[in-house]
Amino acid sequence: MSNPIEERLAEALAEFEETRAQLREAGAAAARISATVMSKDRAVEATVGAQGQLTNLRFPSTRYRTMPPAQLASVLMATIAAARTQAAEQLADVYRPFGPLPGMAPTDEGGFQEVDWDELFAPMREAGLPTPPVKAPPTASSGALLDELVEEEDGPADGGPREGTAGR
Repeated sequence: MSNPIEERLAEALAEFEETRAQLREAGAAAARISATVMSKDRAVEATVGAQGQLTNLRFPSTRYRTMPPAQLASVLMATIAAARTQAAEQLADVYRPFGPLPGMAPTDEGGFQEVDWDELFAPMREAGLPTPPVKAPPTASSGALLDELVEEEDGPADGGPREGTAGR
């Protein structure tokens, strides 16, 4: 007669090894992700990688030469954003078989939702297992750096001109 705990551990280890191999394959597939998008007016083509990094930018015609700078900038930004969206969708597709992606829900704005840590750890608590403490959600401010950035956007507290903006 074998030990039931040893059997369960052997099964868990085998499952772990299988999942690890699948994750290794998924990581290799994710590294190969590339998304290319052509602008509607066919003036710009942008390619991005899995992390949204711009890997290629092409101007398939000379149409860009006659575009006002603001229009060209707008077309560039929109095309790169569309390519990034496609790459993010491909990346999510690679990892979707492993279950829900923590913090992501396609129905939420931007595809992200706040993680409910109490819900995430509930099964562990029900099984009597120790769980990490759940911290309270962050306050409206995310820290001094954000406060400083917001203050810069609103201007200095004394109402004077911002540093480096005199004469503009």
